[in-house]
Amino acid sequence: MLQNYFRGIWRNINSQKGVSNQCPTPLATVRNLVFLSLLLPSARILAQTNTSPTEAWLTEYDECQDYGEVYVVKEIIKACRAYQTFLTDRNGRKLTPAYRDIGDFEEGLAEFVPMQLNPQGHGLHGFIDKQGKIIIEPKYISTDRFRHGKTWVIYPADSHYGLSYIDRTGKEVYKIPIQHYSKDYLIKDATIDHICNHDTQEDVLWWRKGEFFILNFNFTPFVEEQLKRSNQVSAFKYQGKFGIIDNDLALKVPVALDAIDVDYTYSGQGMQRVQYGNKYGYVSPSTGELIVPFYYTDTRKPTNGLFWVKKRGKWGCIDKTGKLRIPHLYDEATGFTAEDRSAVAIDGKFGHIDKSGKVRTPLAYDFASYYQHGLSMVRMKDKYGFIDTSNRLIIPLIYDEAFPFDRVTTIVERYWIRYELSLDGQAQFVGFSFKLKALFIIAGLLIFIWLSSLVNELRSKFRAKVPRH
Repeated sequence: MLQNYFRGIWRNINSQKGVSNQCPTPLATVRNLVFLSLLLPSARILAQTNTSPTEAWLTEYDECQDYGEVYVVKEIIKACRAYQTFLTDRNGRKLTPAYRDIGDFEEGLAEFVPMQLNPQGHGLHGFIDKQGKIIIEPKYISTDRFRHGKTWVIYPADSHYGLSYIDRTGKEVYKIPIQHYSKDYLIKDATIDHICNHDTQEDVLWWRKGEFFILNFNFTPFVEEQLKRSNQVSAFKYQGKFGIIDNDLALKVPVALDAIDVDYTYSGQGMQRVQYGNKYGYVSPSTGELIVPFYYTDTRKPTNGLFWVKKRGKWGCIDKTGKLRIPHLYDEATGFTAEDRSAVAIDGKFGHIDKSGKVRTPLAYDFASYYQHGLSMVRMKDKYGFIDTSNRLIIPLIYDEAFPFDRVTTIVERYWIRYELSLDGQAQFVGFSFKLKALFIIAGLLIFIWLSSLVNELRSKFRAKVPRH
């Protein structure tokens, strides 16, 4: 049971004024959140502090909490086994039937748990107002007090537990897409428990390597203030995983991500790459919402509005909405250049396509580079040349080595002689190839060794002819 564990947690929280010593590591996207720390998941005031009875009838109850015009009172028949809670007016008149528990009032509403449990033996959580009226029906596995007009709720969702945010009327304002996190927050892996006599202090926990994981995060007031000032969402790290929260303190991505491309090495066009397990997807850097689910085993930085993404070993292209624009056909692919061309390959044969996916250079070459300055380097039968965007051979296939035109000139080799080649095909001698230079060095070394050996041999013969005295 987690009850003793929770008691230890709360003793620690009370001694530290409610701040846990478990600190997430902030990412570059969380500006100035050096002191980012998370309250423990059940960071709600644990014990409803007993109010000193000022009315004689209050002495009939084991616990009472004063909320101005109403009281929350609890009768404990058998600790942790049998108890009941009521909302009363100042005269002791009961405004509700017996509930298992009623939590603290916040923004006019209090969480409550009725006496009847669900078929799995767990409490169902809802909200009442100070007149005892049920405002939100009890149907959630866990929830929290309202803050800024909303609260989170946890509920079963197929094989997962789901997390949503609701407003004070019970309307869902945001639903985290838990279905995309297939290895986390599973019902079969969860533990549900509550504090003795206090069913509203119930939470859902997932354990990883002896540490508990949660869906609901409460931040320190300092961090909340920093988050609210941000114009965009913020990423944070907790126990080796990453989550994303917005400036309204709504968790947009649960703490399940293995990596976030904070340096935008693979991101752009309004999409930020995120990793879950060995798959990649994309989120919106402004809203944190998942745009592209975790479909892809590899991705590349977008060029000209398209992202090359790899699925089942083949490359295809998506746009900034995640829509597939070019089918997953290619073994290799380069980014689209200003010429509206990408070099692609199937089964070792290279050619070019445009952004519509139309083949513009037949896949007939042994190699083809990206286009630069209007030309692409191609190879056939171990000879290099250059073609233009209409597939015309501008520079013939005569060179043994070559490089693409990253500048207005490039370096090519023919018969072990190096040339500087211009866009119009004019070649100017610049020296010998490195291979030829290496052969000269090796030949020189061999000649040196042979001469050294010959000198030593002649010296030995000369010494042998000189008579000894």
